[in-house]
Amino acid sequence: MSASRNHQIEVISKMWQIVETLREARDGLTLHALAGQTGQVKSSIHRILRTLAHHGYVEQTHRGGAYRLGVKFLSLAAGVREGLNLVEITRPFARELKDKFDESTYLAVLRAGEGVFVDVQETHRDLRLVGPLGARVHFHATAAGKIMAAYFPEPEQQKLLRATPHARGIWEQTRELGYGINDEETIPGAVFVAGPLFDTTGSVCGSISLGMPKHRYTDALRQTLPAEVRACCHRASRALAAAHYVHVNAFSETATGAFA
Repeated sequence: MSASRNHQIEVISKMWQIVETLREARDGLTLHALAGQTGQVKSSIHRILRTLAHHGYVEQTHRGGAYRLGVKFLSLAAGVREGLNLVEITRPFARELKDKFDESTYLAVLRAGEGVFVDVQETHRDLRLVGPLGARVHFHATAAGKIMAAYFPEPEQQKLLRATPHARGIWEQTRELGYGINDEETIPGAVFVAGPLFDTTGSVCGSISLGMPKHRYTDALRQTLPAEVRACCHRASRALAAAHYVHVNAFSETATGAFA
């Protein structure tokens, strides 16, 4: 490990020590008090505080006065609660779908313009598909990505079309069907079917997909599975609406990745 990397880790550790110290001080702490409580050098603390203040994570009552945590931390906390609430509300529906077909299900959430997998309910079959948590999705190739993008506002679709202009037709077809399909487009030998999740305002906020090895995707399942996935997501969306769940901060600069 390089010296510069060690230095970066040390700085981050110092920053979080300062943040956690301020968290316990309702009325804030002066630079002198922070130095006394953390054991850090004043000049180092001051640089960290100035950086945090620049980004809105620390506030100072007046020049030379006490520092306290800024309101920006509230938005971080809200983001954590948002993700947890969506997972907690929709997980039972994803588990029910998994149990019904004995195949793995994947919950993806729309965050900052990306579809990110945040929960997996795995089948106990010996041969199964396993998706890493935190994996991102391609909006033009994956079932979860297609079904979310199909319901994106027009400005967000236009941003994505700059990189994948052919995706317009895919999204139109997906929206008409009401589900997304990924037939070996990202993983050879694997099929995924996904439905959309909507918050209480009717905005798309995620998806639930079910995946399996293609040899288990029989003609009978082709006829019944899409409707079952749509129904599962409809029930989950009704639960989100009943909980008055509103998805916030969904879009920003978009990045892509792949799984289901």
